[in-house]
Amino acid sequence: MITDLHHTALFVSNLDKSLPFYVDKLGFELVSRSDKWGGPFLGEVCGGLDDVKINVALLRAGGEIIELIEVLTPDEIPPDTSTRRVGLARIGFEVDDIEATVTEFKGRGIEFMSDIVTVTVDDTAHYSDGKAIKFQDPDGIILELQQPPVPGKIT
Repeated sequence: MITDLHHTALFVSNLDKSLPFYVDKLGFELVSRSDKWGGPFLGEVCGGLDDVKINVALLRAGGEIIELIEVLTPDEIPPDTSTRRVGLARIGFEVDDIEATVTEFKGRGIEFMSDIVTVTVDDTAHYSDGKAIKFQDPDGIILELQQPPVPGKIT
């Protein structure tokens, strides 16, 4: 049985470029970093590839772990990208004061894709009266801030 979400992994082009964004701008905690990590075991778990080497960092975002991965070798490791309308779309982070967080992040140089949007739907519908705004990391990965109408409530 699945007991919990262990981590979410993001493939990045350059770990040295991505870490300042996630740690300094977003305020995530760097838990660990390993350079040139991997070997035959990683190639096996990736579907039978040859010796796989990555730079990897584990970050704590609230109570969750985000894993940033820079693939060093081999070139054929799949990047989990797709032009299809299915797949990983974004990661959403809950905040308690979206206006204050957006102001703080703008001061750190983060550019947002829109203004803060309040979801105006029927009171019984998904995310009614919640607020949301999206932005991108240095590789264009879409991230989202969300302030639900009731803190911690999943709707």
